[in-house]
Amino acid sequence: MIERGSGMAVWRQIAAAMEQAIRRGDYKPGIQLPTEKQLANSFGVNRHTVRQAMNRLAEQGIVSIEQGRGMFVAEGSLDYALGPRTRFTENLLTRQKKPTRELLSADNVPAPADIARALGIPTGAALWQIETRNKADDRPVGVSSHFFAADRFPDMPELFRRAGSITGALKLAGIPDYHRRMTRVAARLISAGDARLLELPRTRPVLVSETVNVDERGKPVEFVRARFAADHVTLTIEHWE
Repeated sequence: MIERGSGMAVWRQIAAAMEQAIRRGDYKPGIQLPTEKQLANSFGVNRHTVRQAMNRLAEQGIVSIEQGRGMFVAEGSLDYALGPRTRFTENLLTRQKKPTRELLSADNVPAPADIARALGIPTGAALWQIETRNKADDRPVGVSSHFFAADRFPDMPELFRRAGSITGALKLAGIPDYHRRMTRVAARLISAGDARLLELPRTRPVLVSETVNVDERGKPVEFVRARFAADHVTLTIEHWE
């Protein structure tokens, strides 16, 4: 119950009550919570007060607020392994998660200096930039930008559409296997576009993984810049042999 004049701000009382209910198991991990309006009616307050309380729980990682979807009890992080032969689909299936990779766009762009250097091609050379959104059990967990030299892979967007995966597209292009040569991981605040795609508030961080994949001869085939929802994903770096 809310006690006005108790010396504790009303929104803090609501936050404490909701946290207690979640810890008690009234709301299970992953379940959608009542709307702001429903909670406001239940506690006899306005929606702004409820929003203040739920934002605090989101900052503490107790709930997740997803734009356009609502508020959810936070689930445990998805443990995503980064190893020499990490494959998105296999990674999730081994963790009993349903993988989905959605094609967002495919554009021909000039290679910036850093990506050109990573792929061993001239700056300004034509690249295919393929944008995907990755989901685990229908929950967005990451957005990826995949870059391929257009002269080596002229039909990459069509191959991806046919195969439904990067691994499958590369096999169709004559690359039966590939592995990571380098991975760099950093954290940064989420961009407006990624916040919309990952259904997260603009205040949340993302983990950015930059990877160079090479074929069996060691020749670069792909540069990937992946952004993972830090609230939902834990990156585990596996040892390279």
